[in-house]
Amino acid sequence: MSKLNEREIIEWDLTRLYASLDDETIFEDIKTVLREKDELVRDYRGRISGENISARELRGLLEKSESLLNRAGKLSMFAYLNHSVLTADSATQKLVRKMDDLEAALESGLMFIKLELARVSDDFFSELNECDELKNYRHYFDLVRALRDHQLSEPEEDIIVRKDITGKMAMLNLFDEFTSTFEYRIFIDGEEKVLTESEVENLRSHGDEGIRKKAFESLFRKTEENSVILTNIYNSLAKDWDLDASKRHFSSPISMRNIENEVSDESVENLIDATTQGYSIVQDYYRLKARVMNKEILLHSDIYAPLADSRDIFSWQEAKNMILEVMGNFDSQSGRIISGFFDGEYIHGSIIPGKRSGAFCYYASPEVHPYVLVNFGGKTSDVLTLAHELGHGLHGVLSSKQTHLNYETPLTMAETASIFSEMLMTDFLLDNISGKAEKLSLISKRMEEILASTARQNMFTRFEMAAHSIISREFLSFKELSDLYFEELKLMFADTIVFFPESKFEWARIPHIFHTPFYCYAYNFAQLLVISLYRMYLEDGDVFKRRYIRLLESGSSDSPEILLKSVGIDISEPYFWENGLHFIQENFLERLRDIIDS
Repeated sequence: MSKLNEREIIEWDLTRLYASLDDETIFEDIKTVLREKDELVRDYRGRISGENISARELRGLLEKSESLLNRAGKLSMFAYLNHSVLTADSATQKLVRKMDDLEAALESGLMFIKLELARVSDDFFSELNECDELKNYRHYFDLVRALRDHQLSEPEEDIIVRKDITGKMAMLNLFDEFTSTFEYRIFIDGEEKVLTESEVENLRSHGDEGIRKKAFESLFRKTEENSVILTNIYNSLAKDWDLDASKRHFSSPISMRNIENEVSDESVENLIDATTQGYSIVQDYYRLKARVMNKEILLHSDIYAPLADSRDIFSWQEAKNMILEVMGNFDSQSGRIISGFFDGEYIHGSIIPGKRSGAFCYYASPEVHPYVLVNFGGKTSDVLTLAHELGHGLHGVLSSKQTHLNYETPLTMAETASIFSEMLMTDFLLDNISGKAEKLSLISKRMEEILASTARQNMFTRFEMAAHSIISREFLSFKELSDLYFEELKLMFADTIVFFPESKFEWARIPHIFHTPFYCYAYNFAQLLVISLYRMYLEDGDVFKRRYIRLLESGSSDSPEILLKSVGIDISEPYFWENGLHFIQENFLERLRDIIDS
């Protein structure tokens, strides 16, 4: 494989949204959205609760509200995407704050729709819900009614939305901008290098043990150096979530996320319990890895060490060609959609100072094409990450046939297409390599990524549950949070690795636990779900493909349980999760063991 050209520029074209940060159209659109929102409130507020609205009028109200949400989504997308690559730029920071204000005003203004629908009489609600005029919104109505016992009064809801601007949202902006300024100084070959977080993360899988250790210590010590700020931000965000959950009469902080994800507490408990019981897979894998590396026991900094020398650097063009081949072979329509991301310049892949770390796909409206951000360094893991995010993009494009209120899936379904794309890409890579070293390298990396999506995310979730249960009553110090995290770390790895003093600081490097409490179990949910979907694909081929595409096109038009039953999956059964873990054991861990022993 050819070396990645470090000067290769992979940037997106945001002019499809707005011409520039000072485009006057931005400010005109903000004014228009606010004006039309006020008109909507004036014309419709009180009519639903008064049961003085026809089905046709209600559909008109919902369609107008969706139009406002679509335009606001486009504005927010432009602001957030610019900010994600220019986090320290004052103009992008100012625009993000302006979007925070707009979103809060829109949420506050349109709040009456959900609150009034939740409180109408059962007879009037049934009449609306059974009307063909409103059939597109039946699932939305069901969600609104399901949440009615957890809704506050309109003045209370309005206060929460407005206070979030200077509370939760301000904290999150501080977290993003603060952490994006981190620089990492590491001595390599006698020379001090100043690296970004993404570059240091790449060094964690370096072939040199000393460099891996330096990268590990550099990343984790940075959180300790900034512990005062990070600890206060986390306590504030967690406390905010817990107070909200308590005020809304949820049985636990995680229950508020579960209902948003449209899954039962019992299903999530089954998922967590099964994955925790399956930690032996993690421990078996790292014992096997130590054996291959001729070590009695691994250091924590060794967990991503390469198991074998292999050709591991791909150019952007090579990555693009492979992904297009894989997706095109799977489904021609999917291949054309993915090709559109490259041809239309909807991807930012370059690693640059000030750019946020990690990867994401952003889609906020069925009327606006999704965008993808990755930090592409040319490694196999980067290729798989790109395939993952483009899977999200595929999902966003396919579900755009839905209207806004049925567009964005709950977190439990949001990772379906992304992980499925990774599975396709993994099989392609395995089919196209023949050497033992390369197969060993690829399967071990995929095993580590799958464990990171299942056991590791489960560990994060268990840590969050423990932390929130205490933070709801009292402030937790950096040491106390770190000790809680360390207990979960030891439970997962057991005696298979040697920890460093810095190991326990890792919790402060997990953006999801700051941004979206209890998000992490969705990765585990999706990984084990996709394993079942992938099994069906291997068995049913074209029949499965048609069902799978329909599933993605469905967006959030029904609950995950009902949508998944349409493809033959029942997530309410505890054995469902156990079967997924068995698949990991048989098809990755045992396959790896066979290659090692061959």
